[in-house]
Amino acid sequence: MARITQQMIFARLWVALVMLWAGLRILAVEIWLVDYGVSIWWFALIEVLSSVLYGVSSARLVKELATRHRKNSAKWGSLTLIGYVLPDTYLLSVGRAMPLATYLVVVSLAVAFAVIALVRTRASVMKITLADVG
Repeated sequence: MARITQQMIFARLWVALVMLWAGLRILAVEIWLVDYGVSIWWFALIEVLSSVLYGVSSARLVKELATRHRKNSAKWGSLTLIGYVLPDTYLLSVGRAMPLATYLVVVSLAVAFAVIALVRTRASVMKITLADVG
């Protein structure tokens, strides 16, 4: 029987939180952006698939960075980036005549959450590395 580690629990919790955030984003697009040519069904499909990709690959990225596997880190980092930018890329590319504030909000949130993700990834890697040393 496979042993469930604390790292596995955190990875699964992380994926669940990413999926919750995806649901909130889909709801926000449904409320505010469908009138600007954004298909809620396409956005929801892209958001859900991208969120699974982002959640799983970012959890694997932390593991690979902590174990210093650079080649695997690059692979998981690339998949994490794709999963992160795909929904916003779709949103910004198909939205027609959206108010300037919409573009600013989407880009600002994307940049802010990217910075937070980088800081949290670094903290997670450091925590795992220190736990392995200790």
